[in-house]
Amino acid sequence: QSLLNRIRVLMARFLLPRADKIRVVSQRIKDSLTSELKITDSKIEVRPIFVDVERIKNAPIKIDLHKKYPQFEKIILMASRLTWEKNIGLAIEAMREIIKTKPKTGLIIVGSGPEEKFLRKKTITYNLSPNIVFEPWSDDLPSYYKTADLFLLTSYYEGYGMTLVEANACGCPIVATDVGVAGEVTSYVCQVGDKQCLVSKILEILK
Repeated sequence: QSLLNRIRVLMARFLLPRADKIRVVSQRIKDSLTSELKITDSKIEVRPIFVDVERIKNAPIKIDLHKKYPQFEKIILMASRLTWEKNIGLAIEAMREIIKTKPKTGLIIVGSGPEEKFLRKKTITYNLSPNIVFEPWSDDLPSYYKTADLFLLTSYYEGYGMTLVEANACGCPIVATDVGVAGEVTSYVCQVGDKQCLVSKILEILK
């Protein structure tokens, strides 16, 4: 994606095989290091990012998305930085297909970032403004997870995927690309970039 990331990859390929111990946040990353860099399994320890699951489970619902947006029968939630690697444009493209079957479905995108202007323009270009809402980042995401019908993640890659763990703790069904810990929290997983798979699995849950 960038020159800086390319430099980081080169540094990692040099330094990681020489490390005495490596901490990673998911089994997926451990598997990639053992297969791609041939690092000994015993040198790698999986320690997930801490998520206070009990606090999230017990958090009261302060905002009900269905009451806030009564025009939607079904609500899909995304909570993310609006950056290239999150591939939120794919979710907007998927919405074009979803509303053909479920016209009163809404996509709530919570977050901000350098891609926001592009994503808003894409929403307008696809005539999806009645179905897609952009909200700034919220400190009350548990309320959003608990009142949405589905949580969607479309990233090209994730080191971990904290929002997936949070949504799962709230009992929100999840559809995600096969990144980070997606396979550990949901069976509704699609290959990166597979729009038709995402549409199919989203409609399966919404029905």
